[in-house]
Amino acid sequence: MSTVIGSSGTPDPEEPQDTQDAQDPQDSQDSDDSREEPQIPEVDGDVDPADEGAVDPADEGELDPEEWDESEPEPEPEPGEKTSPARVRAYESTAAPRAEAAAEEPPTPVDDAASRAKRLRRRRRAVGSVALAVVVIGVVGAIMPFTPMMPVHGINVDGTQNLSTGEVQDLTGIEPETPMGRVDVQGAAQRVAGNPWVSSVTVKRDWPSAIDVVVDEHKPVAFVTEDDGAHLIDDEGKDFIVAEPPAGAMELVGPGIGDEEGKRHAVEIAASISEKARGEVESLEARGPYEYVLHVAGGRQVTWGAAEDNINKALALETVLQLEGTEFNISNPELVTSR
Repeated sequence: MSTVIGSSGTPDPEEPQDTQDAQDPQDSQDSDDSREEPQIPEVDGDVDPADEGAVDPADEGELDPEEWDESEPEPEPEPGEKTSPARVRAYESTAAPRAEAAAEEPPTPVDDAASRAKRLRRRRRAVGSVALAVVVIGVVGAIMPFTPMMPVHGINVDGTQNLSTGEVQDLTGIEPETPMGRVDVQGAAQRVAGNPWVSSVTVKRDWPSAIDVVVDEHKPVAFVTEDDGAHLIDDEGKDFIVAEPPAGAMELVGPGIGDEEGKRHAVEIAASISEKARGEVESLEARGPYEYVLHVAGGRQVTWGAAEDNINKALALETVLQLEGTEFNISNPELVTSR
């Protein structure tokens, strides 16, 4: 309600009027229509799915690629609002060129070359460090055995029967605490081999701090008594030392021993007999080239015959030693006789 003051200065009553102009119904309808969603144009006939929703650049207006980033983004659809195929296709048509442009942008040559050079320098430094470490380890490993840091702590001896471990250790000439690299293993082997009992010997380093000595001794199976003492003979017929006969070595006697061939045959017989049986044989008499006789403990006598088929005769000897009797003949080991 408003009041109009007339020329007389007194307010005249006036009919009430709306302060807002009435809108035209047609204008209101147009305004409502402008706020409605754009309608998807209807297309008659079959539509290729690939072309559905496509937008003609002439209708939408092509954008300069430089203006893509500056153009206003399409408004986000309201919740529940359906996005038209035309709008989706429009989004894709503007986003794809930007992605392709970014993918086609070549790397900066200067940066790429600098990166390769940096990687190459790192690789060279790594290779150099490894090579230096290998050289240092090699040098240390080559020098250490010749220093007191790796001394000999023990000498291991194996294979001895008549020699003691201490005797062999002394024969090596290796002093305790000698640096491993300074040990003369060849010289030590030669010194041990100089002992008459030693048939062969092997000396080697057992890193990091031991020396191994493996001895193969002569095996005395017989002996011949002469003016200077008992000459021990091994299983190969070698007269290797004058010494006290050990257990298991039988004495060779008789006229046939003076002959080298007769002596060799006697050694072959003695070597074929087992160590246990040799312990019961006191002597082997060579009466002739084809007649050898064993004198066994207890006054018993075993005729061996010729120096042939010795293995079977040795087995027969082990059998008759368990029998009662004083005289046995095993010249035919398949037909043993006794009396």
